[in-house]
Amino acid sequence: MRPAHTDPAMNPATRARKLLRTCLWLVLATALPAVAQQSELAQFENLATSPYVHCAFYRQYNIDPRTGDRLLVEGASDSLTHYQRQGNRLRSIDTRRAGARDAQLLRGKNYLHFIERSGGLYVVTTIYACLMRDARSDICINYGAVNARHFDSRVLRDPDAVFEELQAHADPGFCDHSFIHLREAAAAPPGH
Repeated sequence: MRPAHTDPAMNPATRARKLLRTCLWLVLATALPAVAQQSELAQFENLATSPYVHCAFYRQYNIDPRTGDRLLVEGASDSLTHYQRQGNRLRSIDTRRAGARDAQLLRGKNYLHFIERSGGLYVVTTIYACLMRDARSDICINYGAVNARHFDSRVLRDPDAVFEELQAHADPGFCDHSFIHLREAAAAPPGH
C-alpha cells in the first residue's frame, strides 16, 4: 500500500515557503520611492531604451502575516501596463482600458517617467529605483514604479516635482524590460 500523499500546494508550510520565495524580491518594493532617489538616471537607461517594458500595479500592498512587511505579490496585480517602442514612437497598452495609446518618455533629474495624455488626464508611470540586478551582468532587471492618474499639466515640465507631490496617492508596482541584447532569430550566428 502506498503511503498517503499530501499535495505540496495543500501543505500550509510549503505554501508559505512558496509565497515567501515568490515575493522575497518584491519586499524591496516596500521602500518608499522618495528614499530611493538617485541624482543620476544611468541606472534606468536599459529600461528607457528597451523595446518592451512591462509593469504591474497594485491598489494596495499585501501584508506578510508572519513579519508584517508590505508585499507586492507577483501575479496578483490590479492592473498591467505594457510599453512598446516602435521606431521613434512609444505606445502603451493598459488593462484598465481598451486599445493602445501614444506615450512619451521623460527623464527627470531623479526619475524616469512614461506619460500618456488623454484629454486633460495624465497617466504617469514613474520609475524610481532599481530593485534587482542580474547576478551575471549587473544589469538592473526589476525596477520600483508607481502609476498615477491626475490632471496636473506640470508633469510635462517638471515630472519629478509632480511625482514627489502625488506619490502617496499613486498605485505601487514594479516594471521590467525584455530582450536585453536580443538578436533577431533570422540573424546569422556570430562568426558565420
